[in-house]
Amino acid sequence: MLPCQTGCPSYREGCHKTCPQWRLFQEKQRAQRQAKKQYLQFYNALCAQVVRQCRAIEYRRIAW
Repeated sequence: MLPCQTGCPSYREGCHKTCPQWRLFQEKQRAQRQAKKQYLQFYNALCAQVVRQCRAIEYRRIAW
């Protein structure tokens, strides 16, 4: 079910393929997904860096 199906007064079967409101909605969703992806990539890299730093300073027992 399309999100616009229940709230759009001019909805008809297949109109989402040419509807400017639907395209605007899709563009907003695409921009939101991209922003979330960039946020997660940034903090994933930051956390990975912290983990690497912690592992670099941890005590390593010498094996005899």
